[in-house]
Amino acid sequence: MTGHRLDGDFQRLSFPEPPPGQQDHSQSEKRLRAYIAASSEVMYRMSADWTEMHELDGRGFIADTSEPRRDWLKNYIHPEDQPQVMAAVAEAIWTKSPFELEHRVKRWDGSLGWTLSRAIPLFDDDGEITEWFGAASDITARRHAMDDLARVIADSERQRNFYQSLISSTPDLVYAFDRNYCFVFANDALLTMWGRSLEDSVGKRLIEVGYEPWHAEMHEREIDKVIATKQAIRGEVGFPHATLGWRIYDYIFTPVMDENGEVQTIAGTTRDITDIRRAEEHLQLLINELNHRVKNTLATIQSIAAQTFRAELADPRAKAEFESRLLALSNAHSVLTDAKWESASLKEIADRALAPFRGGANDTDRVTVIGDDTQLPPRAALAIAMALHELASNAVKYGALTEPTGKAALDCKTNGDAVCLTWRETGGPLVRPPTRRGFGTRLIEQGLARELSGSVKLDYQPDGVVCTINFALGRD
Repeated sequence: MTGHRLDGDFQRLSFPEPPPGQQDHSQSEKRLRAYIAASSEVMYRMSADWTEMHELDGRGFIADTSEPRRDWLKNYIHPEDQPQVMAAVAEAIWTKSPFELEHRVKRWDGSLGWTLSRAIPLFDDDGEITEWFGAASDITARRHAMDDLARVIADSERQRNFYQSLISSTPDLVYAFDRNYCFVFANDALLTMWGRSLEDSVGKRLIEVGYEPWHAEMHEREIDKVIATKQAIRGEVGFPHATLGWRIYDYIFTPVMDENGEVQTIAGTTRDITDIRRAEEHLQLLINELNHRVKNTLATIQSIAAQTFRAELADPRAKAEFESRLLALSNAHSVLTDAKWESASLKEIADRALAPFRGGANDTDRVTVIGDDTQLPPRAALAIAMALHELASNAVKYGALTEPTGKAALDCKTNGDAVCLTWRETGGPLVRPPTRRGFGTRLIEQGLARELSGSVKLDYQPDGVVCTINFALGRD
């Protein structure tokens, strides 16, 4: 191919010489030739029955042919489109009307293209078709654009159906406001709560769909805040459900930005948390009841111990140690109860356990807790509280806290799930390793390590006891 031929090369697309007596049509033919030469259309001539292509000027789109050929269908038309082309040809021949069809063709370089082909029949004096003269336009770009558009539309429709199904199937309320507080969308769950249809809700303000004035004004203020700050806002509110009665809802309003970064609409989602709140209230009642019973049990144990220690052989120091251990356990239980027995702050557990050993209000730096804080599971919290109580008790009886200048500090370090606690005593008397292991030592070295699934090391350094505790969170 050499590109478009607008005049000379087109002369190959010849027409029969006009019969005698029709020479007056020569001017018309010249004008027709000039028009064809100036056109960028593919031009072709076909036999009356389309079995043979007489000539074709491909104009750089499809391959030229100057010789008659009967294999034109195979060489030019895409195999899948050949039946459609021949059906349209047969219809045109039968009705003696123009042939017109969009179909795929093989381009001169072997690639596929699209063409709009139109051919008109030429007749003899008896009204019979003598041949067909046709033109074909290259519509490849338009068809590709149409295909791309169709794919985008199909993808968009699939996404719309997906999100519509998702939004319709969720029990959560999903909706959107415009900047004038009017609903522009509400899913089925919200419409059910209202007892309204979508048509009766879109374009309506809050008060128009049944909200109390205070409730509507509250949400309007929140919408204003979302627009002004471009930040989401969250809240909790009660609202009457059309069939379920009064319910409690957790909601969030989120800004939806336009191409200029301004808030265009405000999207909202709301979840019915009535059952969750009721379950939490019931759980709190159970926890309070359990805590009450535990405290009563501890009080009973303390009373039994007091009666037992009144015996002649009872050691007053043993009684004091028992009661202090019981009090440490009770304090740890109180911290966990306040946290619904889910977890407890390491520093709060340590502060509660060490509080009795700090002296007066002006002596709080004698026993300190420094470093990182983290949340401990209940089992670890109880074990650490008892261990710290024993460490501080031993410091008061034998270690740094026997001296006015002595001090003890708990250093807390966390690294992900790993926790390292270091108890260090300074300023006390010279330390000597004990000759025997008492209850407190065994509780620290053996019981604590077992409860934490970690390691505990007691180091009796001359200038002060050091206890190092290593364990990992999440093992309750």
